[in-house]
Amino acid sequence: MPPQARRFMAPPSISATSITRLPRRTPWPAGPVKRRFQQRLLKWYASYGRDLPWRKTSDPYHILVSEVMLQQTQVDRVIPKYHQFLDRYPSLETLATAPVKEVKKLWYPLGYNIRPERLHSIACETVERYGGKLPNDHDQLLAFKGIGRYTAGAIRSFAFNEDAPILDTNVVRVLYRVFIAKGDPKKHRVKLWRLAEALIPRGRGYDFNQALMDFGATCCTARTPLCHGCPMTPICKSFPFTTRGKSGWRKSSR
Repeated sequence: MPPQARRFMAPPSISATSITRLPRRTPWPAGPVKRRFQQRLLKWYASYGRDLPWRKTSDPYHILVSEVMLQQTQVDRVIPKYHQFLDRYPSLETLATAPVKEVKKLWYPLGYNIRPERLHSIACETVERYGGKLPNDHDQLLAFKGIGRYTAGAIRSFAFNEDAPILDTNVVRVLYRVFIAKGDPKKHRVKLWRLAEALIPRGRGYDFNQALMDFGATCCTARTPLCHGCPMTPICKSFPFTTRGKSGWRKSSR
């Protein structure tokens, strides 16, 4: 056949059965493991969850104050200052009208004095733009200087009862140990955010997120996790966790 004829030949027909199908993306984590983690965590929380004052309110302002205070500060130091702060500034309006110098003085001795300045700034902006009521929109919250992705998720979850993910130090540690357990946790940040969102049982964001933080703070601790009797040992990729911070990695969960 002349080359010119080959150039204008119609391409061969392709049957539907001859097309290679792309594999579907496997959900992560797998359904059974996801459900076991959810059920075990919520059951643990029902028995061992901490009694904290900011869990007795859904006021967005109170939640905001607690979250800002808890940044790099231990819970037992925050509790008395949380009550004192709200007694002095019971609303965003009263905080916004207070002198920054006075707010910083009341904040002492929590430290990290940029925090009361930012909290005061958030109060002023909320009063000016939203009539003194914090919004529940993710992007609007992130627009505030001093509110990052974690704090925005905490406000949406704990004040507005939305299924919004959170990722603080405790949550990172729990999710990394149970589901990843290899490499540097800092390099898995995107993956951990996706995991934190995927794990939330529908309509249970408040309890689930509180449970994650308590579990990391009291059971799956940084240096001496309480692996003995931990409800996650059958599915945890870091079990058994050694005192040197290394683990015997599991090839498969049971």
